[in-house]
Amino acid sequence: MKQKRFEKIQRTIEEKFIKNLELLDISSKERFLETFPNLWKRKRRFKEHVNERVQKKHIPKENADLFYAKKIIEVLVFHDKVIVERSHGKFQSSYAVKNNWIVVISEKGKIETAFKLDIPLKSWLETHIFKGVEVKENVYSETIKKATKELWGRIRLF
Repeated sequence: MKQKRFEKIQRTIEEKFIKNLELLDISSKERFLETFPNLWKRKRRFKEHVNERVQKKHIPKENADLFYAKKIIEVLVFHDKVIVERSHGKFQSSYAVKNNWIVVISEKGKIETAFKLDIPLKSWLETHIFKGVEVKENVYSETIKKATKELWGRIRLF
């Protein structure tokens, strides 16, 4: 698939995600934690992912929900690579940072998952390509950085 097509898909995913971001209530830490799961493909999956990250020791057990939610926003603010994938007719965008955290956003603008890579990003990408996933990379997304920067300024203090 051509780069322009992937860029268009990336923009569409980002537009939908930014609309979903508008549903966050950052008036307090409690409201942020209540509304953050709405960004997920399935609301209940947020807690499942938190527990999985604690088990893998990617995040601390204490205040795990808050740490994970803040880590996701931090990755989106400071990402330095965007990977758009096509697999089985579906698309998703992954936002990665140098310290090997990834946030995966579905074509519907919802978070699929977020995790710390246990292997280098290059190796992770190679396994995806090996599985038949079509991948295109961009350096970063100014749109996502801008949309999450203000949010980060507020929630990092929670």
